[in-house]
Amino acid sequence: MKKTAPTWINDTAKKEWRRVVKLIIEENKEIEDKDLKTLETYCVNYAKWQKCEALLDSEGFTFETPNGYIQQRPEVAIANKAQERMLAAAKELGLTPASRSRMNKQKMVLIDENYDDELEDMIAHDA
Repeated sequence: MKKTAPTWINDTAKKEWRRVVKLIIEENKEIEDKDLKTLETYCVNYAKWQKCEALLDSEGFTFETPNGYIQQRPEVAIANKAQERMLAAAKELGLTPASRSRMNKQKMVLIDENYDDELEDMIAHDA
């Protein structure tokens, strides 16, 4: 797995890349080359979401137009969309509690598929 972040993503996205890769390594999980675009998507949208949230914290959710109307800042919609994309990618990478739970259930199903009824019956009858 490529452990270094792509050069084209911004510093916030690179920092998040390093954090996620570290978590994946610590959990002894693997990300294949085909998963890297999903990780990129997650990190880029994380950075975009964080930037918009910081601006909204300092400037507020609305602004007054030159005509005196109050409008929602475009960053609200940008932040919401980035968060949606970030969470979708996080689920694909197994970074959310629900996605990890589903992955663990899939592992259990694979283990159960290897269950040998005949062998289990022989062992149970000998006991």
